[in-house]
Amino acid sequence: MTMSHRTARSIRSARSLLPAVGLSLLGAVVVSSAVAAHSPSVSRDEPSTPSQAVVLDDPTLSRALGAMISRPGEVDWYRMDLLAGDPIVLGMTAPDATGRLAATFLLVGPGLPDAAGVGDWAASLATEAGVPGAIQFTPDPDPAREVHAGLGFLQYGTLRMEAPTDGSYWVAVYAVDPMGTGKYVLAPGVREEFGADAVGGMADLVGFFLEPWPPTAAAPPSSPAPSSASPGI
Repeated sequence: MTMSHRTARSIRSARSLLPAVGLSLLGAVVVSSAVAAHSPSVSRDEPSTPSQAVVLDDPTLSRALGAMISRPGEVDWYRMDLLAGDPIVLGMTAPDATGRLAATFLLVGPGLPDAAGVGDWAASLATEAGVPGAIQFTPDPDPAREVHAGLGFLQYGTLRMEAPTDGSYWVAVYAVDPMGTGKYVLAPGVREEFGADAVGGMADLVGFFLEPWPPTAAAPPSSPAPSSASPGI
């Protein structure tokens, strides 16, 4: 299931929010050096499984994938199909705003160190994905703050390595605090390409960062006003 087929979240028009921060954000916001992305997007706030993972169909392409952990213990899954020697670059950042989340991830796949040696949690996630190996990403406890076009971002670090063998690799993202919820951005890839799609995607990403947390519940539909012709009126 590719990104376009996953239940990709269409944020309520971010363009209605942009005047408050300036239209220059569309061309100027860079999430970080690791997140300067050709394909910014926002994913639905629901947990997934390895079989429902967002597929990064070109893992070398730089992206900014905005998403959220909306329930304690939730895990978001992403998948990359790689050849031996392909670069693996995975950055983690978050908006320095309401709803920011310190998130981390586990990379699981073939040819990686034995997941059991990483820990019980790693072994459980690797088993769920059906692969033997795992590498735990360790986020910076004192993340650097970067400001771009007036928006602040917290950079938790980047994992860089090469795929040890051909196969599918999964990225399981979850909150550092087991009870934590909020917004994060996963930033895979290094090859930057820019085009028209980036404008709409960046608008969605900016709107996603500016939305309140926890998300505002939709108001129930109002009942129609009673007609003056109704009985008893």
